[in-house]
Amino acid sequence: MPELKLFFSPRACSLACHIALEESGLPFTAEIVKIRERQHKSGEYLRVNPWGKIPAMLVDGEVLTETHAILSYIGDLAPADKVLMPRDDPLLRAHAHEWMNFLSATVHIAFRPLFRPNYLIGDESLYPKLREVGVPIFQKALLEVDKRLSGKTWALGDNYSVVDPYLFVFYMWSQRADVVEFSPPLPIWKELWERLYEREATQRALATEGIMPENIWLA
Repeated sequence: MPELKLFFSPRACSLACHIALEESGLPFTAEIVKIRERQHKSGEYLRVNPWGKIPAMLVDGEVLTETHAILSYIGDLAPADKVLMPRDDPLLRAHAHEWMNFLSATVHIAFRPLFRPNYLIGDESLYPKLREVGVPIFQKALLEVDKRLSGKTWALGDNYSVVDPYLFVFYMWSQRADVVEFSPPLPIWKELWERLYEREATQRALATEGIMPENIWLA
């Protein structure tokens, strides 16, 4: 079994990887790298991931980056009694990648005008205009997730997978104190999030990251 070490920042996309590792039962260690304190730009962390992005995971000392890739790897590495990534159904496996690509390339980016406008434009005077243009795109992306979850217990149907903790993170972001006013009603996604929240693996990851009921929706 490879030695796994996850680098995470509380509330970031790395939380999805953290939850997936807890679900998998795989042995791992975790190290906090606080984005808000710019620890991801420190020389120490840049030696792990020169891009300075979170998450990253060391696999026997070799770095693996990008949430989609890390989740896929965890799903494939999980023991036989923890089917976190489809193994015998190529189409269902493709749907897992479809979900994760949509979340990383469309949903994640849709949040940028709300709390990462500097990633898109340098002139702060244009932030209100950026938000005006970006909010409808943001809402459309979130509503698409809610629609795709209709009639399903989990993202891929009846069985939990590594896609679900990724969905957990983005719903949590959508309910942040500084974002929730722009978020449309998401009743189906909310039900999924509540099921995920009750799982022991989710609770262990949240506790490690210091995310409690009283601070879960903080900006």
